[in-house]
Amino acid sequence: MQAGQNWGRRALVLGLCALLGGCGEEAPPARADAAQAVPADAALAQLYGASCRQCHANPAAGAPLTGDAVAWTPRLAKGLDTLLEHSINGFQGMPPMGLCMQCTAEEFQALIEFMSTAKPAEGR
Repeated sequence: MQAGQNWGRRALVLGLCALLGGCGEEAPPARADAAQAVPADAALAQLYGASCRQCHANPAAGAPLTGDAVAWTPRLAKGLDTLLEHSINGFQGMPPMGLCMQCTAEEFQALIEFMSTAKPAEGR
């Protein structure tokens, strides 16, 4: 009888763990969400596709994924000036100019804003 009670307790603990697992922070976007995110502005979309997407839509690259609010929050807390400096001069794994040699500071700002707030399109 005691063995049956142990299994019942284990099942209860596992069930509670499963329920509590859904109570955490919002999960980062799925790979498909990050890979499908594209700026609405056509010129910005071209810059993003040619430069930013290589790392910010690829989890293996180590860059914060486009639309991943959890990953972007501590970076945004450092301020836009710091993020622009990192984009232009490079920082850790981020290459100088983020592989976008033609990008202006205004374009970098727009790209940062897009990547840090992007949501997947409905129906994707």
